[in-house]
Amino acid sequence: MSQRLQTPCRISLVAIALLAVVCLSSPLQAQSGGVEQSARASWQPVRDLSQRAPKQRATATEVQLVDYEADQVTPRKVKPSQMNKPRVRPVSSTSVLEPVITHESVPMDGQVYLEPLHDYGCDSIPMGSCGCGDVGCDGICGISVGGCDGIGCASGQCCNGDPMCGEYRDCDSLRPCITLCWPQDGWFSAEYLMWWQDGMALPPLASTGRLSDRDPLANGTVLYGNNDVLTDHFDGMRFDFGFWFDNCHTWGIGAGAFGLDRETESFAGGAQNGTLVRPIITVLDNPDPQLDELTEAVALVHDPTRGHTGTLNIDVDSELSGWDIYLRHFRIASQGCTHVGPCSCPTRWCSRSEHRLGFRSVELDEGIGIDSNILIDQGTNTPLTFALNESFRTRNQFNGIDFGWFHTRSIDYWNFDIGLRLAVGNVKQHVDITGQTVINSTAPAVSGGLLALNSNIGSYERNEFAVLPELNMKLGYQLTDQLRATFGYTFLYMSNVVRPGDQIERIIDQAQVPNSNVATPTGVFPRFAFDNTDYWAQGLSFGLDYRW
Repeated sequence: MSQRLQTPCRISLVAIALLAVVCLSSPLQAQSGGVEQSARASWQPVRDLSQRAPKQRATATEVQLVDYEADQVTPRKVKPSQMNKPRVRPVSSTSVLEPVITHESVPMDGQVYLEPLHDYGCDSIPMGSCGCGDVGCDGICGISVGGCDGIGCASGQCCNGDPMCGEYRDCDSLRPCITLCWPQDGWFSAEYLMWWQDGMALPPLASTGRLSDRDPLANGTVLYGNNDVLTDHFDGMRFDFGFWFDNCHTWGIGAGAFGLDRETESFAGGAQNGTLVRPIITVLDNPDPQLDELTEAVALVHDPTRGHTGTLNIDVDSELSGWDIYLRHFRIASQGCTHVGPCSCPTRWCSRSEHRLGFRSVELDEGIGIDSNILIDQGTNTPLTFALNESFRTRNQFNGIDFGWFHTRSIDYWNFDIGLRLAVGNVKQHVDITGQTVINSTAPAVSGGLLALNSNIGSYERNEFAVLPELNMKLGYQLTDQLRATFGYTFLYMSNVVRPGDQIERIIDQAQVPNSNVATPTGVFPRFAFDNTDYWAQGLSFGLDYRW
């Protein structure tokens, strides 16, 4: 009887225990279910990577979505203004929109969980640490994304995937409104030039006697001429500016100009030289049988022993200038990885090539001026005075079609540019020869001097075919995203030019030389004939290049 009573009691006790467990577990399930539903409701698929919250351990009342320690990213709060603003960043060939699940994590249904993605460009890490596989060197545009040219990495890649390579492009910044806001991208450069040119050849223009062994005044020494002059460096400036037609910098239009200061060289002679003469070659009407028809002679300027006192001044000048307008067209770009520095750090490089087509004009303006004043003592007679003024000027105006190829290579902060240009066209040659003499300070002046006489005085013009190639090399260093300092070298060549020293003929007909206020006849010598030569200029440049 007692056993029968114990069995129902045991069953009742088990039922009461099960009922208590069910009642106690219901509140806990309700609490955990509410936390999970709240986390699902507040979860967003886009995360703001620019804000980082400190790592914290979950409390007993929080639900951990991923429970592991290594390099874990804590969910971040998203500002209301960024809730619907996608952030897309090219990461090699993998899209950030693809589902990515961390190691051994247990995401909720439909969750996209990302590994930590560092938002930096080449300019935010030590130079050289941006290697072949780094995202920071493969950006699109914008200061924070990265690019090819090292500093700022604002160049990046264009919409078609080609590297911008040295061309500034910042998609996130506002640029100045120029020409009614179109176009917006452009460039401007200014350079100081220190150039040398092909020296001007001169015949002997001043000496101490005859340039032969014939007496009197035999075996004179040349005081000025018979060599090249204007061989020192010229100072000048060069400017270049233009605009791009498109954001990818594929087509652009530009213009440039350069100019060298007019360089001069002078000679002043007189009593300080002792005996001063102008060496010439005369044509003898009735030459001595022992002499040639042409013979070295002199025109006295200062020789007190022969009653001549006077001065001689010679001025030589030269000026080079030019301008051009062109279209530039991007052709090809490439990029890769190299190792630089003593630690052989991996560094990205890029290159960009383009063609240019335009119009070019270059002008070379030069001249020689000769002034002499002579007083001849005639003893008891009134002295005679002669004031001679002569000028030989040339101007070469080249106009032609200009073809060009330019290549840029960038590594870190450094850029190297090389450009080849070839202009083909016409050069207009102009020679102007003048000469006059004033005798005894009595006007009017008589036509003719000594080397400029009636037979060659005048203005002469003609057109000749010419080519004008040019080589440019430039090394640049990025000071900022938009500004770089440059150091370069330029070589310029022009064919078929006339220069004043080559237009002077020392052979003269003494019958044409004015000896009184009476006009002289026109003879044969000196003759005029275009004498072509070539010309080159080369030198260094120091400048700044600004891009926007």
